[in-house]
Amino acid sequence: MARSKTNPYKTRFNTLIDKKFNDSVLIELLNCFETRDDKRIEELVTDEATIPTIFEYILGIIWYKVSERQGNILDFMKLSLEANLLAKTHAAGGYADIIYEYEACTSYPKHSLLLEATLADGNNQRRMEMEPVSRHLGDYRIRYNNPFDYSLFVSTHLDKNVISDFRYRKIIPYTKDEETITGMKIISIDTDSLKKIIENKVKYKYLYEVFDKYHEMPLETVDWHDGMIKEATGEYKA
Repeated sequence: MARSKTNPYKTRFNTLIDKKFNDSVLIELLNCFETRDDKRIEELVTDEATIPTIFEYILGIIWYKVSERQGNILDFMKLSLEANLLAKTHAAGGYADIIYEYEACTSYPKHSLLLEATLADGNNQRRMEMEPVSRHLGDYRIRYNNPFDYSLFVSTHLDKNVISDFRYRKIIPYTKDEETITGMKIISIDTDSLKKIIENKVKYKYLYEVFDKYHEMPLETVDWHDGMIKEATGEYKA
């Protein structure tokens, strides 16, 4: 690749992750997000950012590790960071929380993964997240014209109707400025699954194949989401 120079910010960020965010700390943080132990979250990360912003930041770090630290995560995270590279504010704009760009390899084609994070739950989740997640992906797909781009929705709690509605985006057209696409891929996982992915040291190359396998299953497939989660988290391998 052309960009072979070492990025000093990425080097500093890797050092920060090694010192401050090992796997056990990341799992503790996910537990704290689930119980909303905001005080402990601030102790472990920073008290200079909102809890939802810290959730995005921690999700970015987790996914960077799952992706075996490839790419420039500091560009992928749509966050403003402090000088010490800790979270500060969410960068406003009509984009996903994190846009992870992957180069083609033997496990997957070149694609972008739009990571969407939310702490909302229940009916609130449906109202807050359904439209933006679909819109972000639809706009991105139309703009960059890569059918392999998709979204991963991560929450502390998954509403069953949200899982189902995102699933059916597979057959629903999306239109912007006279352009229409059909077949958006939106995968949903909760933080409990994310903890198992960390514990079992599951890597993205494996997750991509699992997500794609279950996305391609017929819409009427029973218990597809439970099966996907069990396989993705390493609880069993089909």
